[in-house]
Amino acid sequence: MHDVYTLYGAQISNYTAKVRSYLIFKGIPFQEMVASNAVYDSFLVPRIGYRMMPVLLMPDGEMLQDSTDIIDELEGRYPLVSVYPSTPVLHLANLLVEAYAHDWVRIPAMYYRWGFLETNYEYLKGEFGRMYEPMAQAAQQLIVGEKGCAWARDRLPSLGIVPETAPEIELWTESLLGWLEAHFEDHDYLFGSRPSTSDFAFMGPLYAHLYRDLYSSALLRRNFPNVVRWVERMNSPVKAQGEYFGEDRVPETLMPIMRHLFAEYVPVACDTIDRVGEWIDANYTSPIPRLLGTQDFIVGKASAKRNVWTCIQYMFQRPLFYYQRAPESAKRAMNDLLMRIGGGANLDKVVRHPVRHRNHRLVVDN
Repeated sequence: MHDVYTLYGAQISNYTAKVRSYLIFKGIPFQEMVASNAVYDSFLVPRIGYRMMPVLLMPDGEMLQDSTDIIDELEGRYPLVSVYPSTPVLHLANLLVEAYAHDWVRIPAMYYRWGFLETNYEYLKGEFGRMYEPMAQAAQQLIVGEKGCAWARDRLPSLGIVPETAPEIELWTESLLGWLEAHFEDHDYLFGSRPSTSDFAFMGPLYAHLYRDLYSSALLRRNFPNVVRWVERMNSPVKAQGEYFGEDRVPETLMPIMRHLFAEYVPVACDTIDRVGEWIDANYTSPIPRLLGTQDFIVGKASAKRNVWTCIQYMFQRPLFYYQRAPESAKRAMNDLLMRIGGGANLDKVVRHPVRHRNHRLVVDN
């Protein structure tokens, strides 16, 4: 199996779902290994340095951890049938929606997993237990799973999931699923008949959480059948490579998502860039921590605090740089999209300190 990639992760893992779906679409040969306690302790942690999934082991022995880095590395190795639209407006829109799905839709995914424990808890204990200790007896798996559940639940306030925001998260989720339901009535994927990186990013919260967890699964199947069919398409080999929209224009069915991401995600992303920049000014040579204090944010009519997740800069600097470095002819077309979004939408935020991953840590890109 010299040319086979190995994906370390789990079915319940957001970002494993993103990478798995990409590998399936591209037809890249891979095997999947559960990131169990034994695999972490004996193989992954000695090489990566900490517990995180997914990890992709390349046939040449190289290992990558970040899901976006994994896809970009494989795009270089398998350039045919790119998962990035080539036209400027669709390319920019894809990068924006990808960042939103990657970082912001984690909130409803985590809320619906842990906010309805009367339905989900026994299932989740079993899932976490089987992941961490696949060879253990069922009773021992439930004990291990309970500890895993406690660790995951403790992270909710860091994402801004608190009682004050819960009703607004539910309203947002129903709206988001409704927007996607309407879009997938007419289109197979977000930007045409071929999936893009934004589709793969959405697979994290929509498959690993909402499609599989018991409470949200019933909600999806009851009210959003087009979204269910999209999830199942994304996990199946394609018969044709498809194509992106021929006209370099975002369809109206995606505009509610574009407007929402600028209203609620972009302000947090811009504040995160400022906070990361301040930290780098004082700690230039050090790896950047995952969390940096707290920040204000809004969801619907609620306002609250959440931790500053530094990874947000890594995702949001991608559309910023693409827009800011574009030739004027392309930028004029992208400005038309920003005008359609309205609300003063702009991508002028200055990133004083770009970031990247080195040795599986977020660092200054110098």
